[in-house]
Amino acid sequence: MPETIAAYDERLPDLEAQLTEWGSLGVLVVDASPLSSIEDGYGVEAYLEVRERLLKTLDEARGKDYRSGDVLCLDRPRGLRFLFFLERKRRRNVPLSVADLRAARARIASSLVPNLGRAAFPYIKAQRGLDVGYGLALHNPLLHPGRIVERALEESLAQAALQRRQDELLVLEKLQDLLLREKIVTAYQPILRMQEGTIMGFEALSRGPRGSGLESADMLFSAATSHNLLVELDRLCRRRALLSSGRIPSNAKIFVNTLPATMRDSHFRGKALIDFLDRAQVSPDRIVIEITEHLVIENYSLFRETMAYFTDLGMSFAVDDVGAGYSGLESISKLRPGYLKIDTALVRDVHVSAVNRAMVKAIIDLGHGIGANVIAEGIQSEEETQVLRALGADFGQGYHLARPDAGTEPA
Repeated sequence: MPETIAAYDERLPDLEAQLTEWGSLGVLVVDASPLSSIEDGYGVEAYLEVRERLLKTLDEARGKDYRSGDVLCLDRPRGLRFLFFLERKRRRNVPLSVADLRAARARIASSLVPNLGRAAFPYIKAQRGLDVGYGLALHNPLLHPGRIVERALEESLAQAALQRRQDELLVLEKLQDLLLREKIVTAYQPILRMQEGTIMGFEALSRGPRGSGLESADMLFSAATSHNLLVELDRLCRRRALLSSGRIPSNAKIFVNTLPATMRDSHFRGKALIDFLDRAQVSPDRIVIEITEHLVIENYSLFRETMAYFTDLGMSFAVDDVGAGYSGLESISKLRPGYLKIDTALVRDVHVSAVNRAMVKAIIDLGHGIGANVIAEGIQSEEETQVLRALGADFGQGYHLARPDAGTEPA
C-alpha cells in the first residue's frame, strides 16, 4: 500500500520556500514511535494494522485538530514520528510566536493524541500517552534548509521529553499530596448470592478525588507503580476501606485488596492491628483479604507463610482474577483460600463462548473441591448471570447486579 504521508525531506523544496518567505517555521512533533513495539510482540501485520489506523485518524483530524494548511510529514519514510509544519497565521503581518507553538501543542495533545493512542488497542490495552513537542526553524541563508529543519526537529523532541518529565513530576506531586492528606475515595460494590440475589459482602474499590487526574483505579495505581509508591498507596487504601466501612451493613463481609508484601506491615499485625480494627469497629471475621492470582503465584512462599497468621484471627482470603493466564491452579488449591474470584475476561460472554464456559466450570469445580466459595466478577448481562448460576457459581459481582456506591470525597 502506497504511503499517504511523505517524509519531510521530500517536502524540503516547499518548506525552504516557506522558510525563506516567512522567516520562520513552527513545527510540532507527535512521537508515536513507542507503538513500534507492537511489531515485536504481535508481528508485522498487527503493526501495519495499527499504523493504518494512525494514518486514518490523522486524515480525519485535518481541519479539526490541526489546520488544513499545516504540512503533515514523517521524520523518515514509513516512520512513526508525525511532523506538523504550521500554516502561517491568518494575519500575515503578525509573525509566529512561541506562545502560538505552545497553544498548538496543547490543542494537539488534548484532542488528537488520545485518539492516536486508542488506535493501538487491543495490542496495547493501557492507553499510551504519546509525547508532543514543538520547535522553531529560523531562516538563515548561510545554512541548508534541511539542516535548519533538523535542528527544529531536535528541539521539538527535546522539548517533548522535557514536557513528559514535567508531566511525570506533576503526577508524582499529586500522588504524594494524595497520600499525605489521605485523599482516597472508597466505593463499595455489592457481592450477591447468585441464587437468592441477597448481599453477602462488598468489595472496597479505591480511586483518587475528582479533579486530581487520578480518578480511576487504573490511573491511580499505574501512577503509584511508576513512582514506586505502590506499597504506600496500598496501605492507605486498606486503611480507608476499613475505616469507611461503617456505611455498609454490619453483617456483610468486606473484601479488601492487598499486596503480598504489605501483609508483613507491622501496622497490620499484632496489637496495632487489633487496636485499629477496634477503632474501625470491624471484627476480623468480616474481613476478606483479596490478592490477585499472579501475585499469589509470584509470592507463593511468602503468602503461604503469612496466611496462617490472619486466618487464625478469623480473616478469610480470596484469590482474584483466577484464570487470567497464569498456570497456578495447583498452588492455589494447596493454599485452600476461602474464595476464588473468576477473572472478568472469562465471565464476559460466557453465555456464547463454549471455551469460557468450560474454563469457568473447571474453576467452580476446583473451588468447591477445596471448600472455597466461587465469585464471578464483572457480570454485565442477565444472560451471563443465568449461565453462571446454572454452572454453580456461589456469588456474583458486576454492574448488571449492582454498581459501586459513589463514595464520598474525603474532607
